[in-house]
Amino acid sequence: MRGFRSVEVPREQLVLWEQRLDDAIPPDHPVRQVDYLLSSRVFAETFREWERSYVLVEGKPPYHPRTMAGLYIYGMLNGIRSSRRLEAACYNRLDVIWLMEGQHPDHSTIADFVKTRGRHLKSMFRDVAQVAQRAGLIRLGQAAVDGTKIEANAGKKSVHKEQRLAEELSILEEQIAGLEREWEANEAREKNLFGQEVPWSPRGSLSDKKRLASMKRQQARLAKCLSVIERRRAASASSTKPKAIASTSDPDSRVMRDKEGRRKPNYNGQIATDTEHGMIVAEDVNDAAEDSGQLIPMVDQVAVNCGRLPDAVSADSQYNTGPDLAALEARGVVGYVPDAGTNSEVPRETSPAVQAVEKAHRGEKLTEEEWAALPRSNKLIRKTAFRYDSESDVYVCPTGERLGFLRSSQHRRNGRVVRCRQYGGCRACATCAHGSFCCQDPTKGRTIKRDQYELYRERMRSRMQEESGRSRYALRKQTVEPRIGEIKHVRGVRRFLHRGLEAVRHEWTLVCTAVNIGILLRHWEKVAAVL
Repeated sequence: MRGFRSVEVPREQLVLWEQRLDDAIPPDHPVRQVDYLLSSRVFAETFREWERSYVLVEGKPPYHPRTMAGLYIYGMLNGIRSSRRLEAACYNRLDVIWLMEGQHPDHSTIADFVKTRGRHLKSMFRDVAQVAQRAGLIRLGQAAVDGTKIEANAGKKSVHKEQRLAEELSILEEQIAGLEREWEANEAREKNLFGQEVPWSPRGSLSDKKRLASMKRQQARLAKCLSVIERRRAASASSTKPKAIASTSDPDSRVMRDKEGRRKPNYNGQIATDTEHGMIVAEDVNDAAEDSGQLIPMVDQVAVNCGRLPDAVSADSQYNTGPDLAALEARGVVGYVPDAGTNSEVPRETSPAVQAVEKAHRGEKLTEEEWAALPRSNKLIRKTAFRYDSESDVYVCPTGERLGFLRSSQHRRNGRVVRCRQYGGCRACATCAHGSFCCQDPTKGRTIKRDQYELYRERMRSRMQEESGRSRYALRKQTVEPRIGEIKHVRGVRRFLHRGLEAVRHEWTLVCTAVNIGILLRHWEKVAAVL
């Protein structure tokens, strides 16, 4: 052995490559499939509409939207999300260089694409769903809806109370007004000195102008924070008003509690998946702290994206609201949604609560163990343990006592009029051995409210108690829940990169589109046949 290897190609030597760029990428490489998919006629109309949003008669020619969308989607499929890492990949990764055909957009151009051109991503999402339907990957036999909290691009320290925001806005407005008064005084002084308009602008130095622009941007953010707080306060349906706080970094975000119990600025990401192969058929982002009220908008979006409503839909107990259940039946969609606040994962045959309720509804006498197993809310037996007799218009308690009609009332909730009938007047509550578990005050007796949506809840409850209903609901573990896990753990989307609800919605659409394209690549033989 005479020594180490000698250098074969010195860095200073001119190299003439013997390969084409196209020869460096294998025929079955995923980047070829992504490029072939986006270049197919399915997306032609979307990209033509996208092209019309550009001004092509002045300035430097922009990058084609197909090129930029392909860069984002292929980057997402490979765990590359940030604009700076995508810019670096255009120089360093051979597959990305092939996809971009040697083009090198900088990170600002890449980031601005989602902000300024992102409104066309919805059309692209629908085109992907159309391809999946043609390939038989979407059947719409059943859709599953779920939501997840995604961290906003804002820190905890940017969240302040309404009073402090108003004080900061007042101080900032005084500073801006003082600076503008000073400039006006300078203009008047120089006009008096020279007797005419001076050719230069006395409105401060360049640094002062930049400071004023920064102050006005901060003023707009503070004003938006206060308007967002007022909007959420007006939209609140509960008697407990939301906390009067907002983030100055991203006013559209909202402080929410995630599954780990942490409170920080978040967004609520919603998706609906088809149970055939887990394709996402609807998606949205909002600032709602809860999932209630989100079911019908997602179901309607499925019809927009796929051409028709699903035959059935499943969602967890947070989506169980009376108006949504009524709207599902009006649309002819079979729902599988457990009662609000219940744990639907407990097998029916091993649930003592279900067995105790069924025995009470049959009018049989309950044992002490069965009384203890009845479902409870705030230590009191839930209304589901009472049986409603529609012929007599009374509620029957587990002991067989009857609660007759007392009075009717109505109120507004989420913009809807809710009409309630109240039942009670049972005199046996005061002497009942289980009165303390049934009534807040046994001497006054138990009262039960029944609104116009209770019949829909009862039908849903009966469907969920059947074995077929619970098995249909259990399909969520194979469809929507794994998709959320993929988005967070595989794609790494735990925090949005953009700020503002509109930009965040564009980013979420892009993420869901990339997830769907990943599914198409896994079934490429079926997809290629329809392209």
